[in-house]
Amino acid sequence: MYGTIATLSIDPANVEKLGAMLKEWNEKEDADAIGFVGGYMLQTDADASVVKMMAVFENVEKYRANAARPEQDAWYQQLRALLHDDPKWEDGQVIAT
Repeated sequence: MYGTIATLSIDPANVEKLGAMLKEWNEKEDADAIGFVGGYMLQTDADASVVKMMAVFENVEKYRANAARPEQDAWYQQLRALLHDDPKWEDGQVIAT
């Protein structure tokens, strides 16, 4: 498996909108996402303006194919509009669950 962890900087007032976006993605895009296994968002206790997001895919090829979908880019643009700045992404192999 392969995935990404993103660190998001967001106004805490927008966290509910962010959660709604993930729920909508899971309901509408999940079926079309190429190789999607699962994902999570976590709002940190230490700083309510920091959200960690993780998405896992079957492999790196499917991860990249999904990222190239226009629907995924449209979703990302909506996500980015809620954030203070660009997410910090860390991609890699999932070595244990």
